Amino acid sequence: MLSALGHHRRSRLTVITAFIFLFTFSLMLDVDSASARRKRARKKPIPYRSILLIEANTGRVLKARNERLPTKPASIVKMMTALIAMEQISRNIIHLDDIITTSRSASRIGGQQVYLKQGEKFTLRDLMKSIIISSANDSSYAVAEHIAGDAEAFVDMMNQRARELGMTNTRFVNVNGLPPGGKKPTNQMSARDAGILARELIKYPLIMKWSTTKNAPFRNGSFILTNTNTLLGRFRGMDGLKTGYHRKAGFSIVATAKRKNLRLIAVVMGSSHSRHRFKEAKRLLAWGFNQYRWIDLGKTQKPKRRQIKVLKGQKRTVRIRLKENVEALVRRNEEKRISMKLDLPEEVTAPVRAGQKVGRVTYELGGNKIGGTDLVAAEPVKKLGFFQSLFRFR
Repeated sequence: MLSALGHHRRSRLTVITAFIFLFTFSLMLDVDSASARRKRARKKPIPYRSILLIEANTGRVLKARNERLPTKPASIVKMMTALIAMEQISRNIIHLDDIITTSRSASRIGGQQVYLKQGEKFTLRDLMKSIIISSANDSSYAVAEHIAGDAEAFVDMMNQRARELGMTNTRFVNVNGLPPGGKKPTNQMSARDAGILARELIKYPLIMKWSTTKNAPFRNGSFILTNTNTLLGRFRGMDGLKTGYHRKAGFSIVATAKRKNLRLIAVVMGSSHSRHRFKEAKRLLAWGFNQYRWIDLGKTQKPKRRQIKVLKGQKRTVRIRLKENVEALVRRNEEKRISMKLDLPEEVTAPVRAGQKVGRVTYELGGNKIGGTDLVAAEPVKKLGFFQSLFRFR
């Protein structure tokens, strides 16, 4: 009887031990599962192939990822088409009022278009507006034919201009970015090259005017051009520039915005969804405007010496000034780390001309030069005459 009771107790203990083990093991599985879920969440695929954020004036790279990776740019290609057209206009080779007759080839271009009909006539101005605002493939083809005689010759011009600009990861095969089909080579462009191209294109006020236009009439108002950049009006300072999409290329955008004296260009290439490109471009630009600003170094770092001695002059000293304003793009937390170095003699000899160089000022940040300018005389100082020098007491 006692033996049976002991055996029963041991059985119950075994069951309880097994239950505790199973419960603990299940908790561990839950913890491991939660950890795995967190790791998977952290390893979500990046929703783009490459990104770039640059300051437009200097081209300084503020943020980048895979910026030299060649990708399919889709309609971003039209930025080069537009650039060559604007350069030709600026040289008076072609004119905005030129009348362009739609060819059979131009009328047969598919994708995003304004449905040009063979023989239909438009001004170069109207076609350029449709390219920049509505990304019209047929208009791009018609403009290329007008400039080079045929689209293939225009592609050669595009590739030549890309080489001149240092776009080393770019290849153009057509004028509008459409996939060529079959096993033919495709258009290629890196985010870095798109940034270089954008810096050139924004130099033309008409391009910026069109790229910030949300809607515009075409074909006497029977067709409305709609801007493909949905960030217009939704992001402060946004005024351009170009979107791109086809199925194999994904969604891309070259976006530019200006706040005060700071213009930024954001490039997002090969996004998996349209909203991702806009979201990422907005995030890049917002970060850039929050982190960087142009500062006047002459106002933040003023030379302690405002004048220097003049030997044999009718005045004993001459005031000095910076020859020109010196600005630098810096992050907001770096301003206090800027230092200044003066290369200024103790004295100069008369005569002294107004604007004459007397020294040099250099500004540094973390040991790196970020700007500098000459120090010049703010006023003239004549040399003492013979009799004046006799009465000068030192």
